[in-house]
Amino acid sequence: MTNNINVTLDTSVTPHELKVHDHGHVRIDKKPGAQLISWNLTGNLAQGSFLPICGNSPGFEWVSDPPPPGGIFGEPQVFAKSLTLVDIHPDGGSDGTWIYRLRVCLDGTVYSTSSSAGVSDVRGNPIIIND
Repeated sequence: MTNNINVTLDTSVTPHELKVHDHGHVRIDKKPGAQLISWNLTGNLAQGSFLPICGNSPGFEWVSDPPPPGGIFGEPQVFAKSLTLVDIHPDGGSDGTWIYRLRVCLDGTVYSTSSSAGVSDVRGNPIIIND
């Protein structure tokens, strides 16, 4: 199963930031096998591209403190207009709530999701919830 999430550029705020259209969170239910989360650049961000995963400002990074334990998520993969992440959530041992940040380049400018509420506070931040 793939959880497809659209990402656009919110120009109503200054500075502009990425808007993740996931109703405030990605909720993953327990299931045997891996589940795929895919963030897709759409609308006014369709000509942008996710930054590479390696580097000082990666296209995807965990900002939760602590980050998720190893073995729950695979390595993020960047494609032409999307970024994917495998979530392995078979049982209660992989329950949790984690904050992440996305970064996209559009016309030479890098935009990211907001973390204005602070990295320990899930309000206002994009999150993945395994429950």
